[in-house]
Amino acid sequence: MLGVTALGLALGAIVVGQLLLVPLVAGQTQLVDANLARALAEPLARRSAEVTLGACLVLAACVPRWLNHRLGTSLALIATGIAALDRLVVLPRVHAAWQRVDLVAMRPVERLAPARELTRMHHGALAAALIVLVAVIGLLCHRGDERSTSR
Repeated sequence: MLGVTALGLALGAIVVGQLLLVPLVAGQTQLVDANLARALAEPLARRSAEVTLGACLVLAACVPRWLNHRLGTSLALIATGIAALDRLVVLPRVHAAWQRVDLVAMRPVERLAPARELTRMHHGALAAALIVLVAVIGLLCHRGDERSTSR
């Protein structure tokens, strides 16, 4: 039960937190300055990444007993590694890079490209984590099929 909760929490933090709420807050430039909107979205992005990392850690601890499959353990550890790398390395660099850019004037131009590249890396890490977590769901469904056919 704890594994299912951790899996759902990790998926929810990525999909709802990182891919829905953070861009929604950062895109509210009608009400506030674009730089302020980005600054307001930063703590939300960090917290969502922390929730994802914590849920992946719990998932990695639960999967060996829960799925009883080596591939499931490997996938949970890979998801934990991706979440840790994203939260501890990529995300702080993304925010530091965007802090050096004025989003209203889109200046200095030479700092825009690195910030965009780091943002692409962050989105790639989120996509990789989603794929790995969905693979864990696939293993869970496959395990359910095996149980129903053995009865």
